[in-house]
Amino acid sequence: MSPWSVPFLERNMLVKMIMTEENAYEGATAGRLLDFTDSNTIEFPESFKAALGTDRALMVLVYKDKQVRIFPLESDEVYYLSIVIGRLTNDFLTQLSRTFKDYGLVDLLYSTGVCLRGTKCYYECYFAPHQLTGSSDDLGRALNSLDGVVSVVIEPVKT
Repeated sequence: MSPWSVPFLERNMLVKMIMTEENAYEGATAGRLLDFTDSNTIEFPESFKAALGTDRALMVLVYKDKQVRIFPLESDEVYYLSIVIGRLTNDFLTQLSRTFKDYGLVDLLYSTGVCLRGTKCYYECYFAPHQLTGSSDDLGRALNSLDGVVSVVIEPVKT
């Protein structure tokens, strides 16, 4: 029986019953409220860990949207790459894509694309370093040589 085919009060009770941990409602999303006032610890329900399929994840705070995004990981190693762009040219994304391909970066964990924060233009991404076909220093030099790039940071993400 669909919960929407019963009167409102009964439906409300039925929906609450469906969403209990024991009944494990399976919808498109799952949510939990977090309280940051008491501690810096975030505990994830076992059902979240099971849905992710791993014990490791990358957490990214997207300043523009004020959203936290979580990405399941296969390994403990993740690198952060930030490019500050002073002058965005028509060819920049083509050059960036070519450089990424040359260095084996074809499967990024997360990317902002080109975005503005305040008056600065950035491209940021997170990636698994095992896919690099060259060193991170060589990748940094190649990215620094692109037209319009002001600076490049490549560093491991801290736990």
